[in-house]
Amino acid sequence: MKKWMIAVSATASLLALSACNNTASDDSAVIAETSAGNITETELYEAMKERFGEEILRELVLEKVLSEKYDVTDEEVQERLEELKVQLGPQFDMAMAQSGFKNEDQLAKTLRLSMLQEKATMEKVEITEEEIQSHYDAMKPEIRASHILVEDQETAQEVKKKLDEGADFAELATEYSTDPGSAQNGGDLEWFGSGVMLPEFEEAAYSLEIDEISEPVESMYGFHIIKVTDKREKPPLEEIKEQVEQEVTQGKLEREDAGGILEAELDAANINVKDSSLKNTFEQEENQEQE
Repeated sequence: MKKWMIAVSATASLLALSACNNTASDDSAVIAETSAGNITETELYEAMKERFGEEILRELVLEKVLSEKYDVTDEEVQERLEELKVQLGPQFDMAMAQSGFKNEDQLAKTLRLSMLQEKATMEKVEITEEEIQSHYDAMKPEIRASHILVEDQETAQEVKKKLDEGADFAELATEYSTDPGSAQNGGDLEWFGSGVMLPEFEEAAYSLEIDEISEPVESMYGFHIIKVTDKREKPPLEEIKEQVEQEVTQGKLEREDAGGILEAELDAANINVKDSSLKNTFEQEENQEQE
């Protein structure tokens, strides 16, 4: 599971561009009427194409090219979407809106392109057995924890005092927590490993013993009171090697030129842009590389 790291693109807020008809005539469908005159579908398309056309064309072509060689299923996209919901908790809707997505369908489309790029780039990265072993050795075992998330420190101290006096954690989570994803389950966050939660949350959670309750922990979402409810032994490397390989590969991609790998995929696709106003979409990228 990753933190909120989706690259926002013009596609998120301008998906309508790909649906507009660039061959429509001057009397194309009217999409807005005003006392000063009408706005047609053609006018909207041309304006959007002029401002964002190259960026969106590039993304559409990239998705088409990568989809021919790599497969991302609807189930995989939904799983990634659910991971984001769990990680962001009550902030999910706000984060989605701030990133320019009107709904989950738009986010899912961008997630799919992101996952296609991941598969294309990860396939080209080479990793060694030594790197896999080193990463495994540094991994922390999974733990299960519950939390109560509140907006301010004063409320957090109030909740912590009640817990110290013997109040039931699950009942207080249901009453106080602003995280709707876990509050209805008594604050339970289920099992998670290292690199999933925010660093300050993870550090506090891993420092606790089973059934121990933390002091209020501040994060970008508010103040957390954390209770560790169970711990697991780290499974043998053989059982989770695929997961470890994926994490090592992703780490290397962050340090290497993933963009160069995607450019090679586009170069091999023999792209021929027919619209003269978008003719330089891919040539510009090549010129920038040469510079």
